[in-house]
Amino acid sequence: MDGLNDAPAVGGTDGNCAVEDTLRQRANRRQARYGMLFDCFRHVITDSSVLYLGAGDGKWCADLAQAGALQVVGVEAQADLVARFEDLPAIGARERVEMRHADPLDFLQHAADRAKRFELVVLMDVLRDVSDLHGVFADVAMLRPRMVLGDGVVAGSNDPVLRLEPRRASGGPARPPHMIPSRGAITQAAEAAGYEVDWTDWTQLPPSLRDGLSDYYRTGPIGHASFTLIARDS
Repeated sequence: MDGLNDAPAVGGTDGNCAVEDTLRQRANRRQARYGMLFDCFRHVITDSSVLYLGAGDGKWCADLAQAGALQVVGVEAQADLVARFEDLPAIGARERVEMRHADPLDFLQHAADRAKRFELVVLMDVLRDVSDLHGVFADVAMLRPRMVLGDGVVAGSNDPVLRLEPRRASGGPARPPHMIPSRGAITQAAEAAGYEVDWTDWTQLPPSLRDGLSDYYRTGPIGHASFTLIARDS
């Protein structure tokens, strides 16, 4: 703890110290991810309409509205997470956020079929277990966004493959393995849809600011990664 040297943790227990470490890691993770994923693209966010797929409890939807987005539609498959949005502290930009309980990729397809327009599309950990990446990015292209931001679990291979990963044992019936898209698979599908792909270089973040972000720096076959897409004709 800064400035306390050998002073005991609050409560004098290892448990309290572990809780403080976890809270600090979570806070740093959120701040660092927002900085790397969104803060440098404020020029795109400002005055834009945003489709946020995999929106969780909507916290980042609210952040994007506060950063200047005119409209944010957040789509989340888990109803309990969608319900949490109403429990967030009141913010002045709340009226610009609309949370939807739906399968994110089903919502995307429906929006594409209706020729909806969103200037920014966010794909937050929604590509796992997707067998038709080409179809997903073709649907994204139908929305004619200025930019697409993606983040999630990927396989590090540059070959266009889906890596099969066993699911954690749950005590219930055996379930099929996860399908984890590789960098190469995402790149191939996005380029086929007409996009230039730029993979975020997380090594730009100083080591002192990486607390809680170890999954972005794994050297194994699977880890977290982020990318941006810009249409070639934009």
